[in-house]
Amino acid sequence: MRVPFYRFPLSLAVARGALNFRRHIIDSADAPAPVGFGLFDVAWGLQRTKIAGILVTSGIADALGKDRRKPVELARELKFNPDVASRLVDAAVSSRLMKLDRSGRARLTAIGAPLRADHPRSMASWVAFQADPHTAAAYAHLDAQLRDGPQPSGFQREFEQSIWEYFTARPAAGATFAEAMRQVSAFDLAAVVRAYPWPRRGVICDVGGGTGHLLAAILGRRREARGILVDSPEIIEEAEKVLRARGLAERVECRAGDLFGELDARADVYTMKWILHDWSDDACRDMLTRVRATMPTGSKVVTIDFHREPGRPNTVTSMLDFSMFVLFEGGRERTPDEVHGLMRDAGLIPGRVRHGGLLMLVEGIAP
Repeated sequence: MRVPFYRFPLSLAVARGALNFRRHIIDSADAPAPVGFGLFDVAWGLQRTKIAGILVTSGIADALGKDRRKPVELARELKFNPDVASRLVDAAVSSRLMKLDRSGRARLTAIGAPLRADHPRSMASWVAFQADPHTAAAYAHLDAQLRDGPQPSGFQREFEQSIWEYFTARPAAGATFAEAMRQVSAFDLAAVVRAYPWPRRGVICDVGGGTGHLLAAILGRRREARGILVDSPEIIEEAEKVLRARGLAERVECRAGDLFGELDARADVYTMKWILHDWSDDACRDMLTRVRATMPTGSKVVTIDFHREPGRPNTVTSMLDFSMFVLFEGGRERTPDEVHGLMRDAGLIPGRVRHGGLLMLVEGIAP
């Protein structure tokens, strides 16, 4: 029986146990293999990312859809070299992204299906971002970061600008990244909604909330609550369309704002999902201080990031933490105590820590 993903707020221990069990299964499968085989497989990680990425950016995944097609037919339709297309399909099969039937027709597997843009849980933009040559280029500076420290980031070293400045100058790349974040964030929306007692009739302000998918999910379960969405002007313009389509235009006030500018929004609960982990401690203190300045006494801010546990690494959090210092200035996944420390510095009283799987929802209260 397949258990629906995040139908209820999994505890941290259960989520950690599930990942440990998966690793145990993989280790057991590798045990009878020749010495070095597992490492050989790990070393193909770059190729696997590139294979998945080209299936998205070339249009192969979308052209294949739910059908079975011979590689030469796909090559003919998309005007690709048939030899390269066939070899790419073979590599995708070896990466478990595709399968071949007895007649040589290829189809996407359950793992590869989200490479389609029309898949209900599509991860196409996320994969395209990970496979982008500019993303990969940031990792070329790991040796320097290992010697000198995490800052400047690998991205800053490579392009002489932050990733945010890069996206500002290249709106198409920024849009791909924004969609990638939305796609990945969709996987844990149910966990976030169920893990916290959002007010039933109050006001919930999502700071840096993108196009409003988290706020929409919360308001979907809190029918009498209202929302305020704060983000950049170009994001807010898109958010208004999304919220209108969800029938929430009358319940959500959209406001253009800046994480490092003045914030004017009175609410019962403020949420910041995947915001703090993009920034240094000093930047986080600045943002939290600005949020604190607009909070009424007794209101709460809830920051949502992955729970980092030193000495207890896992596949998700540890890999994300690694990517944070490569791509973002001062970015990192933190422990609950570290987040509470930032909240104290911003004049907030540390509150409860709740979990939705590997995510931690850390509360701060305005005195």
